[in-house]
Amino acid sequence: MILLRSILILVCTIKSLALLADVAIHIGPVAGGGGGPNPASIPPINPLDYEVVWLTAAKSEFTFGVIPGLFYGKRLTFTNGTYFSSGLGAVIDFNGVGPGAYAAMGYETCGLLCFNIEYKKAFGISSSGLIQPYAIRAGIVLFKQ
Repeated sequence: MILLRSILILVCTIKSLALLADVAIHIGPVAGGGGGPNPASIPPINPLDYEVVWLTAAKSEFTFGVIPGLFYGKRLTFTNGTYFSSGLGAVIDFNGVGPGAYAAMGYETCGLLCFNIEYKKAFGISSSGLIQPYAIRAGIVLFKQ
């Protein structure tokens, strides 16, 4: 009974939070070291391949991903579906973790579902020096406003 109640509370909380924002789930290759991007795992079971972006109605963007990191930023959206975003946060790379900034550009289109593709580049400073991971990801947008 307690488990069922906890699940119900969790579902209601997620649903109410989702009504306030777009939630995009991205999957794709990341480059988090000295070389180019690693291929996405097939099937996609590697946590490095995933990223979740929570976009509020005020165009504030919260990014949660192992690489390139955890960020807060602002998004500038154009009428043709393209957008640019930038912000600050924790940059994560195979060579370390540190404070830094990111910039992203992407495209979103909606039909029956909303699809999104994005390139995100981050720059940060860690104990090993400058880190600059990037990711090219595509995904779907859930709970579209």
